[in-house]
Amino acid sequence: MRIAKSKITKPMNFGLSTLSLSIAVFSGLLTQLRAQSEINFRGNYGDSKITSIVKFVPPSDQIVDNSRGGASRAEIKCSHDQAYNHSFKALLPASNQGLTVATHPSFLVYLPKTSAPIIHFTLRDENNRGVYQTTVPIVKTGGIVSISLPEDQPPLQLGKTYQWSVALICQPTQTDIPFASGKVRRIELNSSLSSQLDNKNLLQQAFSYGQAGIWYESLVILAQLRKTRPDDQTIADNWLQLLNSVGLEEIAAEPLL
Repeated sequence: MRIAKSKITKPMNFGLSTLSLSIAVFSGLLTQLRAQSEINFRGNYGDSKITSIVKFVPPSDQIVDNSRGGASRAEIKCSHDQAYNHSFKALLPASNQGLTVATHPSFLVYLPKTSAPIIHFTLRDENNRGVYQTTVPIVKTGGIVSISLPEDQPPLQLGKTYQWSVALICQPTQTDIPFASGKVRRIELNSSLSSQLDNKNLLQQAFSYGQAGIWYESLVILAQLRKTRPDDQTIADNWLQLLNSVGLEEIAAEPLL
C-alpha cells in the first residue's frame, strides 16, 4: 500500500477523517537494512546456517485474552465481500497485547480480500482518550499490512498501556463494522538486553527481543526482513517459527503488502 503521510494538528475528533498514513514504513529499520546489504546470520550462533530460531516467549504476567484480535467482530465482513479465507486480525500473541521499546511503534494486521475502500486506525490511552487516528485508502488486500505511529506525533509513554484498533470502512456503510484490535505497552530497554543487542544483525536482534518477551520489535524486524528479502529461506523459516509460536501459523504464508 503506497500512500502519502500526514499529521493531525488539531484536537482529536474521532469522526472519520481524510488523513493518510505511510503504511509499512519502518524508518529506523529501513536505514539499518540499507546499511546491511549482506546480513551475516552466523554471529553468536555458530558456523552452521541458522533455521527457525526466532520464537516468542511471553512475559509471565500476560494471560490469554479470549477477545483476541477483536474476535467478537472477526467473522463480520462487508456486505459485498465474499467469505474471508482468514479472518481480519491483529498480529499479536494469545494475550492480545504486546510490549515495545519503541516510542513510535508499528502495528501489523492481516487484511482479508475486501471491497472496503478505507481502513480506520485509532490509538487510545488508558483513559480511553484519543491519542491518534487516521484513515488509509486500501490499495491491496489479502495480506499483512503495517501502520506506524508517525514520528511527528507524541511518543508512547513509558509504563503506559494503549489500545489500538483497525476497522474496515465498508461501502455501503453498515452497522456492524469488521475490526481488529490489540494493546501495546511501552517499556524501557534494560541494560542486559541492550548489551545482547550490541553488534548483532537484525535476525539475531529479532531472536533476542522474542526471548525477552518484547513482541512488537521481534515481529516488526522479521516482517521487514521478510519483505525486503522474500527469497531468503532462513528468514522465511524464522518468520514461520515466530508466527507458529503464537498460534498465527494460518497467515504465515500470506504476503506482506
